[in-house]
Amino acid sequence: MEIKNRFKTVLVLLATILAQNAFGETLAEEQREARLNHARELMGKYYAGSSARAGENVKKINSMIYRWTKERLPAKYRKNYQAIAQTIIDESLKYEFDPVFLMSVIQGESSFDPRKVGGVGEIGLMQIRPSTGQWMSEMTKQDWKGKKSLYDPCVNIKLGAAYLNWLRDKFDNHAQLYLAAYNMGQRKVASILDKNIWPKDYPVHIMKKYVEFYTELKERNIKHEKKTNNLVIAFTAAE
Repeated sequence: MEIKNRFKTVLVLLATILAQNAFGETLAEEQREARLNHARELMGKYYAGSSARAGENVKKINSMIYRWTKERLPAKYRKNYQAIAQTIIDESLKYEFDPVFLMSVIQGESSFDPRKVGGVGEIGLMQIRPSTGQWMSEMTKQDWKGKKSLYDPCVNIKLGAAYLNWLRDKFDNHAQLYLAAYNMGQRKVASILDKNIWPKDYPVHIMKKYVEFYTELKERNIKHEKKTNNLVIAFTAAE
């Protein structure tokens, strides 16, 4: 009887592991699809010839998000890099962003310095004004403890991602416009569009960071393929 019960327990554990693996694969595929769709949205007609296409060959990009986050954070924040990187991943999945896009906004805004304060009072990784932070916290039902909340890297990312998603909706998924609005505000973008002027400085600034991340990823993939090929050649020669 005891052996039978143990056997049942093993079967239940095995079934649980298989279910978890299947769920993980499904989630990874959903994340990949959202990431690639957003990359096409961001790059538009330039996508086909861009380094962002390197992302098509990457099934799971999370390990690179972790690595890049750790490399870029100031030393005193690196002990928390896993929580910060996971927040980038989770918020990207939540809003169907490419996580590399959020990385690019953070790099362009603060160079990954959680303590950075901008010229008009913007705070933290995604350089959010306290008024915007409070508004987004109310909209997303997150705790708000005044502007000090924005010094928390994970809170900052959650509010910044929510704001980008709100702007994305307002500008019908037009990347150039919602990126520009993140920098200068929705009303100002609408105002200059009325004058037939298309804002480009900030979108270009962020998209350069975006392309740089994917260029690095592409170069890493090339090096990995060469290393793999060399190992195969060496193994074949040994036979």
